[in-house]
Amino acid sequence: MNKNSAVIIIPARLNSSRFKRKVLAEISGKPLIIRVLEQAKSLDFCECYVACCSEEIKEVVENYGGKAILTDPELPSGTDRIFAASKTLHEKQKFIINLQGDNPIFDESILPILLNILEHDETIDIATPVTLKKQENGMNDPNIVKVVFNNMESEKPGRALYFSRNAMPHGTDYFYAHIGIYAYRADALSKFVSLKPTYLEQTERLEQLRALQHGMNICAIPTCGTYLSVDTENDINSVEEFLYNN
Repeated sequence: MNKNSAVIIIPARLNSSRFKRKVLAEISGKPLIIRVLEQAKSLDFCECYVACCSEEIKEVVENYGGKAILTDPELPSGTDRIFAASKTLHEKQKFIINLQGDNPIFDESILPILLNILEHDETIDIATPVTLKKQENGMNDPNIVKVVFNNMESEKPGRALYFSRNAMPHGTDYFYAHIGIYAYRADALSKFVSLKPTYLEQTERLEQLRALQHGMNICAIPTCGTYLSVDTENDINSVEEFLYNN
């Protein structure tokens, strides 16, 4: 893949509802957002930017040698933030990866896989990873988003049918958890942010349902890598323990 055909953009904001100033919280001596950025930059297959809402985040990123784009702090979501940032770039990439600013541990190998899916199947608008879990490992936890998709019984990539915070599918001893990383076609991202939020999106508080309700094709790609996110202060301990042991 041409290095200029894709870009990684990491949305970052200070006013997280559950954990204030989360992206600047220190994890083993480095801010969370820098942990995410450094892992993304290690891939070296495309440019990487942080789309931030404040000068404070921008300064931290640039002090660590990263690239930051200042966006409107009133934007309603991270997806709107990465779209706004992408419009400021001189190169107009075909694909845009939305890498969450609170995911300091992720399997880097999934990113080129997402792009490869988009490059070879033009019917797919968005590609996103999912991971198989046993029922007892979070099936009833609303903070773990579940997804059902074509081919899930064979553990192969397939078209996403629905995302929910509730347990699904019924009658199995396993489920697929959604990982909040997205690869978009540039035109699909532009279309998505132009659409109005839908009833199901607002009910479940999952913006990917907006895409599904408007007929967009999301490809769910099974992965077995390690993914750790920081939602609360307690999660920092888990990430630091992982870093210490790996």
